[in-house]
Amino acid sequence: MNNIIQQGSFTADGNAKTLKIRSDVDWIQIVNETQHAAANNGYGVEYYWQRGMGTSSVMKYRPAGDQTLASNVSANSIMLIDSSNFAVGTRYAVTAGSNATRPVYTTANTGTMITGDTDSIVRLDNTDQTNLNGLDFTVDAVTTDTTFRLANTIATAPGVVAGASGYFKVIAPNLEIYRMFTPSNRIIGNVTAAASAVVTTLVDHGYAVGQRVKFHVPATYGMTQLDGLTGNITAVAAGPPNTFTVDIDSTAFTAFNFPLPGIVPFRYANVVPVGDNPGYASHITCPGLFYNQGFIGVILAGGTTDPGGNAGDKIYWLAGKSEMITTE
Repeated sequence: MNNIIQQGSFTADGNAKTLKIRSDVDWIQIVNETQHAAANNGYGVEYYWQRGMGTSSVMKYRPAGDQTLASNVSANSIMLIDSSNFAVGTRYAVTAGSNATRPVYTTANTGTMITGDTDSIVRLDNTDQTNLNGLDFTVDAVTTDTTFRLANTIATAPGVVAGASGYFKVIAPNLEIYRMFTPSNRIIGNVTAAASAVVTTLVDHGYAVGQRVKFHVPATYGMTQLDGLTGNITAVAAGPPNTFTVDIDSTAFTAFNFPLPGIVPFRYANVVPVGDNPGYASHITCPGLFYNQGFIGVILAGGTTDPGGNAGDKIYWLAGKSEMITTE
């Protein structure tokens, strides 16, 4: 019998956790050491999943603030991942959308997004906000089967409110899968007028200090002085990588505006890495950013009753690849 067993641990941040497991997995056990010791009311402490269970896992949890245990099913808690052939999600309807620089969409089905998600990337289509159709966005503030918000602020509210005919798809569950190959072209949502311009991208960029990037800015975005310029990234946002700073002085540039609906043809502003700058010491510390990012493994949902745990929880996992025997 050919068995491969791997193990590891991590400290949870409250969000979904991706485990890159080289052998692929047929089963996985997860133990939340922090919650085992704390005995908090309603918190999951152990989880078990194997092939055939879909995306649900069997959970042991504290039904009260003591050392007793009960069991239940944690739905949509574990997802197998092969980033080389990840399938785009089902197309779901949105029934409303807000006219804001971080629009919120109402939907009866959030698909594979999970509560509080700050990782998933969605693509909108056929909404009345025609300037957003066909574009990809990182989302956050997900309320399961109710609403989700576009995470990264765009320069100008998109205009009309999305109608009931709108749709979206989950394109990727996280940035690691979305950016499997680099360099990663990113569409720009905003650029500040500053001594060192700060750039916001619609999808978290995943860039690093020391990379050189080139800008393409059509006239409809206003800041045409940035078009064709190349700059060095000097800083990236802490936490979700939704902004970066470049050594380009945009103080005297005209304001950056996200175009309103009705512009035909619609051409978007974008940025793409064109190399790295040896003048920045950190450029040699992140070579993985410049190559194929493909991997296999699992994604653990984060939260009180999910295997990815709450922020600060110490999580241990044991996973195996083994022969399957079907007796049905």
